[in-house]
Amino acid sequence: MMKSLLIAIINLLDFILFVSCDSSTGPGYRFPEIITEWKETKGMDSLTVTCLAKQKNYLFAGTSSDGVYWSIDGGENWTPRRSGLIDPKISAIASNGKTLFVGTTTQGVFSSTDDGLTWVSANNGMGVHRILSLLAVDNYVFAGTYENCIYRSTNQGLDWEWACNGIYSSFVRSIAQGDSGIFIGVDNGGVYRSTDYGISWNPVSIPNARGCVASLQIGDSTTLASTDGFGGVYRSTNFGKTWEDADSGMSAKGVYSFSEYEHITFAGTFWGFYYSINGGLNWTEASQGLVVKTIYATLISDPYIFIGGSQNGVMRRSLSKIISN
Repeated sequence: MMKSLLIAIINLLDFILFVSCDSSTGPGYRFPEIITEWKETKGMDSLTVTCLAKQKNYLFAGTSSDGVYWSIDGGENWTPRRSGLIDPKISAIASNGKTLFVGTTTQGVFSSTDDGLTWVSANNGMGVHRILSLLAVDNYVFAGTYENCIYRSTNQGLDWEWACNGIYSSFVRSIAQGDSGIFIGVDNGGVYRSTDYGISWNPVSIPNARGCVASLQIGDSTTLASTDGFGGVYRSTNFGKTWEDADSGMSAKGVYSFSEYEHITFAGTFWGFYYSINGGLNWTEASQGLVVKTIYATLISDPYIFIGGSQNGVMRRSLSKIISN
């Protein structure tokens, strides 16, 4: 037994000597923070989160199978908020500060004026469609559909009108808004821009892009667009007149959701999380500690960034930790 103990002590000393002499783990080495980078929140374990939004001081999450959840404590805990939703498959969410809107896969749009406590169908003039995207801006609400282009409401979703003048696609996957107008993403790399709140649209498509445009980010001087799957990320600095590749540093090039905070752009992809400090020219991965890799939604609510993804609810991370890195 003494011999075995002596051998164990020698092996331990050898290991300590090895660690102290190894330049990668020697004195001053800071072991990577794996667990504390991203934190799992409570209440939506195993649920797939498809979209995120903020209204007032509340956070909302749409799920693929269990309706809407909300958080009143900064995203630490989530509880169901789905009374009146007859379709639990939520595909999109938007808020104008007073009214919350969700899009579903089989029952069109629902709205809530009491912070999600109750929901009512809001499809008058539009019919029931599979909703892919929503945008609430100023006094307008836009709903992109799977099979009938895009609809617009000027009265908080009470009534809708078809708003596809100039659009040659029935499939509107993404919508985003900025000072340069409203942009929509369609199939085959198609992008359209409107400067009159959807009365008319002009094509600003991405040449040779593959797949549908799954996400858009409209910054002060830069527009970003990403096609789904392995298509890539594209960048325009002239409102979509020309585009260039913008996925340097990304191993996963299909972005499902962009967010921006103080000129830092965040991207949730089908395999990991990235950020860029130069308008998408270069990207840095920040996926350490992520349980979920496929990210469908991102949301900034200072001091955190939240992500929603496949079968793991919502996770959050301190913005300052990402920025300081």
